[in-house]
Amino acid sequence: MEEKEEIEKIIKEFFLKAGSEAEIKKINIEKEEDGRESLVVNIKTKEANIFIGKQGLVLSDTQLLLRKIIKKKTQKDYFLNLDIDDYKKYKEDYLRELAQNTANEAIRDKEKKELLLPASFDRRIVHLELEKKLDVKIESVGEGENRKIIIEPIL
Repeated sequence: MEEKEEIEKIIKEFFLKAGSEAEIKKINIEKEEDGRESLVVNIKTKEANIFIGKQGLVLSDTQLLLRKIIKKKTQKDYFLNLDIDDYKKYKEDYLRELAQNTANEAIRDKEKKELLLPASFDRRIVHLELEKKLDVKIESVGEGENRKIIIEPIL
């Protein structure tokens, strides 16, 4: 059995055992710059909200669990990027817009602004979006669920 077919079978079996059928819209194995292989999977399921959860936290757990199952069954340690019903794509677009709007607001008001973002994925998107902006300084502070990003104008 081909590698992608085996992984597809593992994913479908995982979702069936969890009580939901999954249609795999996309599955790619990509080489990273560091030589590791990354597995990009986008699925569609009727029970997407159950597997995504509040702020995507269940999706992160699902991704981690599925990664471990794939590693055990294939003997390959992929970095897994699992998306369900394009949730991550839409969230990434939203976070990029939020980052730009908050930075512009901080510059306009000449005061720092805070974004409460407990998920590391969310903070990473905001940092990447604003890293080229020379008129603001970005910093992550706090612990756990109180983790946030401070966006401060450079005056």
